[in-house]
Amino acid sequence: MSKKHLISLLCLALCFCCLAGACNDSGSHGSDYNYKIDMKPYLKYINTTDTQYLVLLNKTHTSGEHYSPDDLVKLDSSMTLYGKEIELRKYPAMATEALIKELHALGYTDIVVTSGYRSYAYQQSLFNTYTEQEMAAHPDWTREQAIQFVLTYSAAPGTSEHHTGDVIDLISTNYVSLDETFAQNPAYAWLVNNAHHFGFILRYPKDKTHITGYSYEPWHYRFVGVKAATEIYEQGLTLEEYLGELD
Repeated sequence: MSKKHLISLLCLALCFCCLAGACNDSGSHGSDYNYKIDMKPYLKYINTTDTQYLVLLNKTHTSGEHYSPDDLVKLDSSMTLYGKEIELRKYPAMATEALIKELHALGYTDIVVTSGYRSYAYQQSLFNTYTEQEMAAHPDWTREQAIQFVLTYSAAPGTSEHHTGDVIDLISTNYVSLDETFAQNPAYAWLVNNAHHFGFILRYPKDKTHITGYSYEPWHYRFVGVKAATEIYEQGLTLEEYLGELD
């Protein structure tokens, strides 16, 4: 083989490697999942390993009344229920955009975001509303009994993951109530097995309520980045278990 032919073959091999790398950048990214959408604009965001996205916020790990993320951005209204204004931190927002686009590309066009960042004051108002509703529904209950029941499905202010700006609640435009019916939506089975490819975890699984302290929420997804999300998914853990924060 001549030197000229050898150089030509080496150039072809180099081009092939570059093309393979480019394909991998828009495809599986080292996993066995093949994305339907072009993921290049989102890789920086979903692949973050910044530990700030692993901050635990629950009934025993709380945030202050005046905490507010400094990088909140608005989701595109085409991705939210009825086009309402929903904010998330920048990285989770970009990951959410990729997730919703992928869902729609797969035919799950009814899935949108119904909730994102919530301020302390908003969570306080929401929690009070739920408490009043439970007292009205159970006239023989004391306020404390109502509060304890509400705490099984709603977070007190300062303990809500929504306060982090790293959480989304998904919903179907065909059924706009947040309840376990969401698990019957065909998109749910896909989300359970694939949300981690976009950096999200199902935060409150059905078989882990004794650990999370909250009822099963098939609609509630927390952004932690692909690496952590994949490890949590593959090991069947909650965020508490993953971080070794079992109270």
